[in-house]
Amino acid sequence: APPSRSSQLLAVASLVQAGLVELDTLWSYLDPADSALTQLHADMMSKYEEEVGSLGKVDLGGNSSGKDRNSFDRALQSFNQAGSQKLRLATALISMNCWSAAHRVLVHLQSMCKPCLNHHVRSALCDLLKWLIWPYLHKDAAPHPLGKQAGVESTFQCTRRFGLGSEDAEKSGTNGHASVPAALSPSTDSDKLLPQIRLVLEHLEYFLHTDIHLLTALWKFILAYIKEQHPAEGSQVVLDEQLVAIIYRHLLPAASLVPNNPFLSDLMWSVLRQLGVYQRFLIYSCWETTYDNFLLKLVCAKTKSQTKQILKRVVSNAEKRDLIAHQSHFHICKLCHSNPIPCLETMLSDLLIGFNVNMIQPYVECTNRCPEMTADIMGYMISRTCSKPSGADRVFLSKSDATYAPWLQNMGEFAGRFFKKHPQTDLHGLLTIITKRINSETDSAPKEKGSPSQEYKGESLIRLILESLIEHMGGLLTVADMTAEQLICLAGGPRLRSESVSHGGKKEDNARKDKARVALLSALVDQGLVPVLWYSLSRQRHHFLSEEFSESHGGGGGLKLLSLLFDGNHQCFLHLTEFLSQACPRDKYAALMPPTQQVFSMFEPNLAFLAMRNGLPSYGRAMAQAAAAVKDGEATDAPTTIQEPESVLELERVVRMFLPKTFEDEGLSMPFYITFWRLSLQDIFAPTEGYDKADVNIQNELKATEVAKKQMERDRDFNPHAREYRSLKKEVVRLQDFSVKLKEERSQQLESHKQVMARLEQEKAGWFTKPSPHATAAFVADMICPRVLTSHADALFCCHFVRMLVKLKTPGFQLLDFYNSWTIMLTQCIRCCSEREAQIFGVFLRDMMSYVLHLRDDEERYNVETKDNPCFHRNYYEDPKASMVEWTQFGDIKKGHSKWEGRIYKALRAGLDSDDWMERRNTLLLLSQSYEAFPLVEKYAKPILNAIESMRDKEEYSDLKTLAASIAVKLRTQRDRWVEKAPEKAPDKQAEKGADDSGRNKSSGTKASDGKTSDGKTKESSENGVAVPSESRDRDRDRDRDRVAAAAEKEESAAKRSRVREDGHKESKDPKDGREHKVSTVVIKDAKESKEGREHKSSSALVVKDAKEVKESSRDAAASDRKRGSERNASGHEDREKRRRSERVDAAPAAGSRGASERSAGERHGGSGYSQPRNALAAPAEQGSQYNSYRSSGGSNGGDYSRGGGRSAGAGGGSGGGYSSNTGGRYGDRRR
Repeated sequence: APPSRSSQLLAVASLVQAGLVELDTLWSYLDPADSALTQLHADMMSKYEEEVGSLGKVDLGGNSSGKDRNSFDRALQSFNQAGSQKLRLATALISMNCWSAAHRVLVHLQSMCKPCLNHHVRSALCDLLKWLIWPYLHKDAAPHPLGKQAGVESTFQCTRRFGLGSEDAEKSGTNGHASVPAALSPSTDSDKLLPQIRLVLEHLEYFLHTDIHLLTALWKFILAYIKEQHPAEGSQVVLDEQLVAIIYRHLLPAASLVPNNPFLSDLMWSVLRQLGVYQRFLIYSCWETTYDNFLLKLVCAKTKSQTKQILKRVVSNAEKRDLIAHQSHFHICKLCHSNPIPCLETMLSDLLIGFNVNMIQPYVECTNRCPEMTADIMGYMISRTCSKPSGADRVFLSKSDATYAPWLQNMGEFAGRFFKKHPQTDLHGLLTIITKRINSETDSAPKEKGSPSQEYKGESLIRLILESLIEHMGGLLTVADMTAEQLICLAGGPRLRSESVSHGGKKEDNARKDKARVALLSALVDQGLVPVLWYSLSRQRHHFLSEEFSESHGGGGGLKLLSLLFDGNHQCFLHLTEFLSQACPRDKYAALMPPTQQVFSMFEPNLAFLAMRNGLPSYGRAMAQAAAAVKDGEATDAPTTIQEPESVLELERVVRMFLPKTFEDEGLSMPFYITFWRLSLQDIFAPTEGYDKADVNIQNELKATEVAKKQMERDRDFNPHAREYRSLKKEVVRLQDFSVKLKEERSQQLESHKQVMARLEQEKAGWFTKPSPHATAAFVADMICPRVLTSHADALFCCHFVRMLVKLKTPGFQLLDFYNSWTIMLTQCIRCCSEREAQIFGVFLRDMMSYVLHLRDDEERYNVETKDNPCFHRNYYEDPKASMVEWTQFGDIKKGHSKWEGRIYKALRAGLDSDDWMERRNTLLLLSQSYEAFPLVEKYAKPILNAIESMRDKEEYSDLKTLAASIAVKLRTQRDRWVEKAPEKAPDKQAEKGADDSGRNKSSGTKASDGKTSDGKTKESSENGVAVPSESRDRDRDRDRDRVAAAAEKEESAAKRSRVREDGHKESKDPKDGREHKVSTVVIKDAKESKEGREHKSSSALVVKDAKEVKESSRDAAASDRKRGSERNASGHEDREKRRRSERVDAAPAAGSRGASERSAGERHGGSGYSQPRNALAAPAEQGSQYNSYRSSGGSNGGDYSRGGGRSAGAGGGSGGGYSSNTGGRYGDRRR
């Protein structure tokens, strides 16, 4: 049939509209047949499927060269330009606005094909939509001067007669169909206009991408509708379901078919940003499902393929000549304008597989130029990834080696860096999901006894995302192994801490850092997530310490897994609290906190005080206010008692509920307890050295930057607008500003430190109400022990707090007894701590022992520091100003140092000899931090060094082997600093000959007929060509060395006795000496069975060998008698043999030796009273049992809660609001 003209079809459409022609009768005369249209559409779809399938395939055989790659494009264009009569009749009916007939024709055509793929039908529907919404969009515009309405923007405007249909509809009605009107009519009322728009879009679908004017007009219509319905700015809008369906079913898929259009992308975001996070994420998820539809699937595949090609070229430092790699952010941005979901999904898929972590930052840089809607969609995709449960191919935790899944670590780092790069992105959705998921495995109902426990899947480890957000957006850079300088800078302000841990290179702009920090804080505060996160972390912490978790993971590697999970939870809590303290002022921080009693119910005391400390009023502010009042004349003198604010009084009331009622009877005051927990490291210590060094570094950087800037200015081709020159100018400004702010921070901290010290000086007299060993033990058990392992800053606080007590000359505090107490109590925690706590304890040990080394280094300096200082009293006195006071002598410090190192050595040696991998590793980690101050006494340092070198040579685990090798090197570098070294003087020839004869006599006494010794080892001599046993040689060398040093030792002993006062406390009768000179058969047997005997053959082989020879070698009785007789008859050897045996007892960490020493010390400790002078250097071993009694009495008191530090954690329930009883025992309970 000849082609029909547009005018002819319009005339036929008008006849159909007037009812003069029956549409069903006319349809049978039109070409082509329905079957032909169906076949044409089927051929096009088959070619479409081939096109989509070919994108993801690589033809290795080379058979694809002969295929037509443009077959689908030609088929699509053929259908698009088809001028069949049936399609053009539908176009004419739409142009005449005969909507009821057009609707019938379009529905019938949709059963055979997609009529909107034909440009005649599609353009008519687009023009009809523009005609409908035109008055609404321009209702506020000025009227035309001639009273005419502006025409619709269309190429086919001459063929559109939309107004005729609306006029006829008004005359004839709705044609009997209520749901389908006879004609459509424009309106300025959105409620009338919205249903008509949906009718047209149902036929147009999402193929309006060819008409950009219509697409932008529809987005403008929705934006105007939102402003009309919700005039208030800044409020979250909730759209009705009709508009939401229009957005995700029609407008967003249409935008996916449009090539990159920045204007359209910004227009879409101007609408979506008005919605809440729930509706936005819902729209994104529905948009993602539409990529399975026609044409969208092809576009999605092409976008993913292009994204992969671009990401293959991404490098960290791309050269400018590589246009793809250097401009990768530009190419990614172009793809994200139209199809952000496929592009970002391809990028994230690399993170979820084995991915090079060094490429995370370059991937983030690729999103540098992406629009805001793309950043919001990235937040949705990260949130969707976090919300997925664990499965066979998606694990959060590797239990075999107790490590986090790689995809989780990669996702955490990527999320932190991405949101730092785009701080304007909404974080509410992600933080909400993280908060809910942390409690995903702890909210289950309690189970009945005997029911199987659930396996921990690790879904709550999604908190790693939160930690990464705090680290990167909050600016809290963390260092796994901090140096001594970085530890000192922990006492400074935020700027000093960030400067100490920041890496070299270009520093970030402070304005950008502040913007990211404010964005994260706003997201946490606006939704009230801070108390919820604290509660979630508390529940997770108690779950890890519960019996259920212990039973489920009590097998091999269970302790390592527990350490990983517990340390991670604790670190997340510390990061969250520190971030809030830096980002919030004190009053805002206090407003974020839950009630005080609730905080103490959720956490142990150390964590509860840590959470509340930043919200309490400044400790030195009251003293400053009092000083200001005196200066202004309002008061004559500073008040003796400072009135505390209401928050501090409430804190004291809650603390009294959780503490036992007899706490103050032990000799400590409640204000002292509150003061200790209220203060921070910044209050009692000002790191002037750290500030000085930071200022020097900044000045050096500033000078180097100025030099580079001047060199560029002297260049012949100098361009002041060059990127390098402008970056140098910005760096100079940043360094100058940072230097000024760092000086301000330093002055503020020094002023605060001065105020705090003034108040402490005023209140120190009321701290120790009853000076006694019980008060010192309570100070260690209730204050030092719970706080020391909380963090590195708290460990340093405990060290500096002790030094501050000495500096203030605090009455009632005795330094020697304090060291006796903590070396007994805290060493119990060495074998039941995690990796993080082992490192923290190493820092505490190093700082505490450094102070002892400082005291024993110079006697003159020691006398100056201890002059008139009651902290160096040797005994406790009710009246610190008593006339008869015994002071701690310089020799007592040396003697105490050796004793304290011996106690610590026993605990460490048990860890080194343990069969558990975790205990050995924790001991090595502790030594890696404390090697500069412990061990330094030679008789303990040598065995530790030998044990670590043996571990280095024989350890089967590679990580322990490497760690032991590094620590052995560190310990060897400290040999020159070892103290109490044994004298090494070469004996004369006569003495050497006598030593050789004595050695031969001893070896001959144990000789057997078969050429072996009594213990089965081959004996060697110079005569028969066999070497002398090493044990005999070591014993002979020791004996010769003792002969040479005998006279010097006697003189030293006489000098010590001459310094002792005439009060009966002579050194020879000292209880400690009496304890150490006891040698029993149990000690000898334990020394033989101890693993440490291998490292101390030179000192203990004689005792062990004698005990064994008596049992096994009856044939050598005569020789043994001669040997023992020569030893008994040796003149002047009796005192020396006692000293050597006492050294063996200290060196062997056997159970019998430990029990004997503690029983002996306990007898002495039990006889001391408050008024009776007590030798503080005597070992208060009873404090160990007293410490255990503190823990066991917690349940009855209902308030004992200190974890591992002295009080049982099971008391919370008795006080009302206490926390789980499983918290107190921790690793030690699980090991038992």
